[in-house]
Amino acid sequence: MTERIGLFADLHSNLEAFEACMARASELGVTRIVFLGDLVGYNADPVAILDRIGDLIAAKKALAVLGNHDAAVFEDYSKRMNKSAWTAIEWTRSQLSTQHIHFLKNLPLILHEEEICFTHASAHHPEEWNYITDSLSAWNCVESSGKPYTFVGHVHEQALFYQTAVGKLLRFAPQHSDPVPVWRYRRWVGIAGSLGQPRDGIAQACFAIFEPAIESLTFHRVPYDNYSAAEKVRLAGLPEDLANRLITGR
Repeated sequence: MTERIGLFADLHSNLEAFEACMARASELGVTRIVFLGDLVGYNADPVAILDRIGDLIAAKKALAVLGNHDAAVFEDYSKRMNKSAWTAIEWTRSQLSTQHIHFLKNLPLILHEEEICFTHASAHHPEEWNYITDSLSAWNCVESSGKPYTFVGHVHEQALFYQTAVGKLLRFAPQHSDPVPVWRYRRWVGIAGSLGQPRDGIAQACFAIFEPAIESLTFHRVPYDNYSAAEKVRLAGLPEDLANRLITGR
């Protein structure tokens, strides 16, 4: 069976988006799942999300790395986050058990495989949570990764950076559901987009599928019940702007 790696980032406690994406990934034949950090924060279902991810990891069907919102659960990020984000983290802390917090504390910042690097923000000083937004930040990432393929989240928008013949990393805007050839003789940074809080004006969940054997990467969007997810945010007493983001995708 051809390996198909599902790449899911910035889930942010959005259970409705998670279940829709898991169902779609199963339909598309995903054989392994990697969660690229920010499992919690912003939205209203941190317990359900962590329980489901924990079960997948225990069954050896998934891997996960630490995101900055995950780290904020057990570290003081009050000066590093805006008011709404920190309010959501404080609420999330109140919902989680000691076991959930222990699970987050034990997530690695970065994972290396033979040809692939997985991390939340950038392979360049991953603990600093740098954003990959341009050629220089993408170049720093691949230099630190040392792998042909580096997959990240953090930015909340889908993108792909590729190495040109002169070594520069250029940004490519992928089309949804269109496979992109990602030949291993180049270096690539794939940004999976956000499953739980997309910010590109499209209120649909994001994920990607990487097929190493055929050197192919496909970005996907999945509609889900974002109105129910937003209503849960409101009922939890979380900031209204977090609910509105799920409706507008911004």
